[in-house]
Amino acid sequence: MRNKKKLPVENTFAPIKIAILGAGEIAQKVYLPLLLTWPTVEIVGLYSRSKETVDHIAMRWQLPFTTTSLDDLLERRPQAVFILTATPSHYELAMRALEAGLDVYVEKPATRSSVETLQLAGMAHTAGLIFMVGFNRRFAPLYLQAKEIFAGRHIQLCILEKHRTSPFHTSLFNNYLDDTIHQIDLLRFFCGNGIALHTSYEMRSGKLTGALSLVSLTGGGMGVVATSLLAGSWQERLSLHGDGLSAEVSAFRELRVKYQEREEVYGLDRPGRWMSDWEERGFVGEVRHFFDCISERKSPLTDGVESARTQELMEAMVRCAKAESYPANE
Repeated sequence: MRNKKKLPVENTFAPIKIAILGAGEIAQKVYLPLLLTWPTVEIVGLYSRSKETVDHIAMRWQLPFTTTSLDDLLERRPQAVFILTATPSHYELAMRALEAGLDVYVEKPATRSSVETLQLAGMAHTAGLIFMVGFNRRFAPLYLQAKEIFAGRHIQLCILEKHRTSPFHTSLFNNYLDDTIHQIDLLRFFCGNGIALHTSYEMRSGKLTGALSLVSLTGGGMGVVATSLLAGSWQERLSLHGDGLSAEVSAFRELRVKYQEREEVYGLDRPGRWMSDWEERGFVGEVRHFFDCISERKSPLTDGVESARTQELMEAMVRCAKAESYPANE
């Protein structure tokens, strides 16, 4: 096991060699097209358990090496890996990468439990490796602008909503872990830590159709996280209120700020503000941050410990609900 602490990268012109683990929807819609055009990156290969998938990826994206063997991929000596597989495989794959002395970026959630995430965080810290979890909304421009506007102000109420048009999760736990965790993480990003007070949820025909959680913020104030899976359209909204100021971010694209009966509107689709969906949603910012952390050997803003704290709050929210909010095999 290579566990010597890495030094800062001195040759800034040398590309960072990365390997991609996973070839699902998030990999093909976001990370592959983004990383293949990144100027300081060399993709040495891609791993997937499916032979059919790796053959398709190799042909479509013209990658130099694809494989169903993780050992074969690691033999190509990447400096870092992007873990984009299904959540149940994250822990084992991240552990393998860290044991091989590689920096790790893993798409949220890091693992199925905060305990496992803290274990990976501890291992990365001991080995002097970078371990970052992909909470892209923390890097989305309008969320960052809203946070800057509220800097130094007390947030008395924070409401986070995410709505979809059809239910597909079979438990509250699975929904909060795989989907609503973005809103739970944003609650901590804007307001710090909190204590889960109450969660209500609704199931129909074995599928979660909606949920709402109430959180008491450690610094004072209240947080609300709400999701409906029977909405008329996909929606995502953040509302902040406090110290005579209100701000609302809608679907990454519009920020409205209200104070003293005035209103200011900011938006990425307004004249002179065009940017790609990847940048608008924070993917460009978080990938750039990961590579900066590799080059400078600094801890990511969304490292394993920070991710585990978000998972701990999520787990507490679920415990506030009825026992059947956890799937039977959890």
